[in-house]
Amino acid sequence: MNQQKNKRPQSGHLFLPDSSTIDRRSRVVVYCEVNVSRKIIIVGAGIAGLTAAIYAKRSGFDVTLIEQHSIVGGMCTSWKRGGYLFEGAVHWLTGSNPKMQLHQIWKDTGALSEKVPVFYDDPFISIEHDGQIINLYRDFEKTAAHFITISPEDEKRIRQFAKDVRKLSKVEMPNIDIKGVKAENPRRMSLGFVLKMLPALPVMKRLNNIPVKEFAGQFAHPGLRRLFLGLVPEGYSASSMAFTFATLHLGDGGYPEGGSLAMVHRMAKKFTDLGGELLLNTKVKKVIIENNKAAGIELEDKIIKAGAVIVTQETIAALGQLFDVPLNEPWLNELKQAKPVTCTFIGLGIQAELPETPAWMLEKPITYAGQEINELGFYNYSGYKTYAPAGGTTLTTAFLGDTYDFWLKAKEDGCYETEKKALADQIIQAVEDKFPHVKGKIAVIDVATPLTYERYTGAYHGAWMSMVGPGEKMKQNTGEVKSVAGLYFAGHRMFLPGGLPAAAASGRTAAQLICRQFDMIFR
Repeated sequence: MNQQKNKRPQSGHLFLPDSSTIDRRSRVVVYCEVNVSRKIIIVGAGIAGLTAAIYAKRSGFDVTLIEQHSIVGGMCTSWKRGGYLFEGAVHWLTGSNPKMQLHQIWKDTGALSEKVPVFYDDPFISIEHDGQIINLYRDFEKTAAHFITISPEDEKRIRQFAKDVRKLSKVEMPNIDIKGVKAENPRRMSLGFVLKMLPALPVMKRLNNIPVKEFAGQFAHPGLRRLFLGLVPEGYSASSMAFTFATLHLGDGGYPEGGSLAMVHRMAKKFTDLGGELLLNTKVKKVIIENNKAAGIELEDKIIKAGAVIVTQETIAALGQLFDVPLNEPWLNELKQAKPVTCTFIGLGIQAELPETPAWMLEKPITYAGQEINELGFYNYSGYKTYAPAGGTTLTTAFLGDTYDFWLKAKEDGCYETEKKALADQIIQAVEDKFPHVKGKIAVIDVATPLTYERYTGAYHGAWMSMVGPGEKMKQNTGEVKSVAGLYFAGHRMFLPGGLPAAAASGRTAAQLICRQFDMIFR
């Protein structure tokens, strides 16, 4: 990988300084490539950027991928503190099952392969209620039987929900070509694929109009209500929650060995092995638009010309930072109104073995940002090598909710670290109360706020998804800017509500758009 900052691109192509475009005052040098039309610049090396870069390079373009951070991945990341590895993104990956259409994208980009083990923890989650453990198994038939045993009075509702999940399990994100693109291996929407999904449409419509809180309230058993409410943010529709059950029932949603960082590093290696150029620690100041065409990008000390630009930096932030003149596209204006999904992430490194941690109700609620947390549950990585020192356990959790303004005010008032410590102390106390044998053995606690995500990724309010509430449609955009030729967007906001699969699919679409623009064959 080329990790040198502010160096002339080393892609093997001839770049010539054009003396007529050297600004002596700012010392910005324009590098004009001999064949600019085949030059593609991609802003942002998250999942969308890496995917677009790999497909574009395979399709014959000269690709430069630019990332402001020192590592690739964007929101798809993990990090180590004191010997403990905290997984910040890939908790379960849609498309990890080779039978799923999305799997082909992960395979094409090197994110997954036959050599990468994928783990399917079962049960997927567990909660403790009045001394009873309630499990969500990957096989929903097993889950439904388990639920009925726990709450016979809810049998009718459980069986109806089981029917809904079976129908929704026929729905998956299609991996098809855009209209007008020439593809080496065409992928079209088949009639069989459409017919398979038809029975799910009425279910989707019905559940999409019900808030998840209202859906959960239909069940008599408080433990079942807790489990449903713990799967997705409260403001989401019940369809989002139901699709989680359906994905698991399909045998999808595994955890690839090594998690986020290992996955994005495989993708980056795939790109550079293809001959692509990766510039890290490099911030793009703006996208250059000339005569209603994307003409390149400006860095701190130079301008790089190109035939097309794909912006995969988080869309709302990019619109406010990378363009001298606002882009007036209806779909982009609508995206600006998207409600961000943010979280406060907590990682715990414990010098003790803690193999099971079902979510439990707290005797004393955790308070922060003007809200109360009455239940605590963790992703537990005790079964994974390298996540903790020998005999130790790594736990992570995330408190969902838009607390950006709270943390921003704390920063401005000079009490940001104090507020983080207050939250950390409450979590430590809750864990030690529940598991007395770990008292005094919590070696590391790391709190990442929406401001942390914003600082490291540039994302608007540190958001990694968009809220899709009851009655709202899961909208899709191709990312093509009609008013500016050769300018495209990709990222999780192209396929609401978002997530890693949406980012990957949008990156593939962006690569197809440039193939169509330049009449190249998509490979």
